[in-house]
Amino acid sequence: MSATIGEIKAIVFIRVLATTKTQETMIVKGSRSQGIPFIVSDKLTRKLERIPLTEKLFQENWLQELIQSNPQILPIDDIEVGFSPLLSLGREISTNVGSIDNLFISPDGYITIVETKLWRNPEAKREVVGQILDYAKELANWTFTDFNNEIKKRNSENFGILDIINKYEPQDEQSKLNLIDNIERNLKRGRFLLLIVGDGIRESVEEMVDYLSNSAQLLFTLGLVELQIYKEPFNENGVIVIPNLITRTREITRAVIKIENNTSSTISIETNFNENKPNKKSRITLTEEDFFELLRQNTNKEDVEIAKRILERYKYEGYVVDWRQSTFVVKFPDPNGSGAKITLLQVSKNGEVNIGFSSFQLNNLGMNVEISHEFAKKTASLFNSIKVKEKYPDTWNRWVKLKEFATALDEFLQLCDEFSEKIIKESKAVAKNSYM
Repeated sequence: MSATIGEIKAIVFIRVLATTKTQETMIVKGSRSQGIPFIVSDKLTRKLERIPLTEKLFQENWLQELIQSNPQILPIDDIEVGFSPLLSLGREISTNVGSIDNLFISPDGYITIVETKLWRNPEAKREVVGQILDYAKELANWTFTDFNNEIKKRNSENFGILDIINKYEPQDEQSKLNLIDNIERNLKRGRFLLLIVGDGIRESVEEMVDYLSNSAQLLFTLGLVELQIYKEPFNENGVIVIPNLITRTREITRAVIKIENNTSSTISIETNFNENKPNKKSRITLTEEDFFELLRQNTNKEDVEIAKRILERYKYEGYVVDWRQSTFVVKFPDPNGSGAKITLLQVSKNGEVNIGFSSFQLNNLGMNVEISHEFAKKTASLFNSIKVKEKYPDTWNRWVKLKEFATALDEFLQLCDEFSEKIIKESKAVAKNSYM
């Protein structure tokens, strides 16, 4: 039996333990329990047969390709949201201490290093933690130019880091400069997410996490991801993959991930993480604290209160708030469950508001971009001397000060609701066409 990425059809159940590590953090380990998965339908219940870890059915190259094609399989949002979404920078990235198996970056410039291991060689258990730490130490010595040049070598189009991020989410010139600064800062501080992904993580490997915790000079977060592989009962060439992410402190109930592949790899995620999560309205994240501290330094108390009021209004209305290095961004999630989000507005640490780039996101989802142009025109009309850009008709020609924006907050929110309703309508058309 063999399997390729294109042949995978999987329904997987996850139990997650997540943490954010600080220099003082101790690694807390505990007993784990793992149930046996079943596939249940109206007329059939079948227990899945796990493929023994000793069978040489898959190579690490297969695992790397799986992760690169479907980075959503890694529950990054439940470790540190700033590292999500994962944008692939390539595989086998060369460094002076070896090649990094998978390397990712978020649109905000946060870097994730992934080391894949199939635990056939006992030596690998003693080496892998030290290896991923060596990668982190090496990257911490790189400049942005070093980093960018290495990534350009990895693709035929000579794309650099900013090209890859811009393809996902277009950046203006100032945003690009801020992004470079943030990447430089994260490299210098060793601010990385380190993920060890394998098919049979044992207690001895978890014990080795203590070794990793002694590197106080790096501000990394660690995740151990165990992949369990089962035979797909209705397809002899398919497999079912169950990832378990193990670090410490916080347990999330479960998620159902469906990987469906025809000619290309796609993934959708349905999650139900609400049972054990803290109340977001009563918990201020470090990123949120940092944003409002910078806003307070750059503006005044009145602007801070306006920004908080905007934030609470959108939280109350059920929109998604993404925290960035210098902004918070209000988005509407794709109703078809792709994981993509459409930008409605962003508030900067300098006390200004803007919209932008929603047409690019809609186009990627196969939706009509004209609805984003209409949204830009209607919202621009709420403010004095605001127009849409000729080159980017989904973007205003200037940022709006918080005090000015606050005078039309209710009207702006109503236009957001109308825009969201049109996105829902478009998403239904896209879903209908995909089944035809």
